[in-house]
Amino acid sequence: MRIASSPFPLLGCLLATSLGCAGARVSVTAHTAKYPVSFSGAIRDRGGVLHATPTLQKVGGFVAARTSVGLAYSTISLPGTWDVSEEINRQVQAAGGEAVINFRLAVTGSCAALNNFFLLNALPLWPGCAPLEASGDIVVRAGVPRD
Repeated sequence: MRIASSPFPLLGCLLATSLGCAGARVSVTAHTAKYPVSFSGAIRDRGGVLHATPTLQKVGGFVAARTSVGLAYSTISLPGTWDVSEEINRQVQAAGGEAVINFRLAVTGSCAALNNFFLLNALPLWPGCAPLEASGDIVVRAGVPRD
């Protein structure tokens, strides 16, 4: 019995699975947030004093999600910008907080079914999507009287 030594079947499979570029491109902003947001576990108050995790008390969690759809190999994304300011303002005020720390952005896998059609992804009109989730900890300064 002879085993085929041609590399073409293997190269064909690799090429077929690598076609496509589904997804979307999104800019995330918080330009009108009324509360400070930090990617770290520390935040500065109005006076410039740095407050780290031991001096902060968690009063809630922040979570917001948005899915952006992309066309033409992610050249066109709808919406192209996600301003999380309104959601930050609403959730921090509802929790009685002063800031969001440990802010994180993640792309979740909820669009895997749409993005994994490798042959159709080669078409520029085939939509892709990028489901985003923003999260963090809503905090207050420990020992500071509230209004």
